[in-house]
Amino acid sequence: MSESFPIHDLFIRPLTQVEEPGVSRWTALRDTDHLLRRFGQAEAVRISPDRPADLRLRPVADEAWALLEGEAEFAWLDLRPGSPSRGVRHQMSCAEPTLVLAPFGVAFGVRAIGGPALLLRLATHASEDPASEDDRSLPWEGTA
Repeated sequence: MSESFPIHDLFIRPLTQVEEPGVSRWTALRDTDHLLRRFGQAEAVRISPDRPADLRLRPVADEAWALLEGEAEFAWLDLRPGSPSRGVRHQMSCAEPTLVLAPFGVAFGVRAIGGPALLLRLATHASEDPASEDDRSLPWEGTA
């Protein structure tokens, strides 16, 4: 994707639907995408619109999130020391299947809009991995 985003290393790509008899398929991530340097955790997440939203800062883990159903708003806040986009915040809403990257050191959050949203979350480090001990939650608004 040639589009430039306000946060360094940010990646966003629409997912293409492939229809087969009785099956709809979206390929969320391939090893040739070179987005995740290792595998730590995969989970399906359904978020309801009444869930309080926050940002999650993962200093070590990269996460790829794929919106599969529903509508969601994503938010990123670059908190990486030395990053050319340190302190930059970016938000976007999606109503179509979309893949987004939350690079390590960039606080990231997702919230459902209007109804439940179904997402796939792939992370380089599991939440209970000892390398994730410095993970923390931040408020959705006003963090810099």
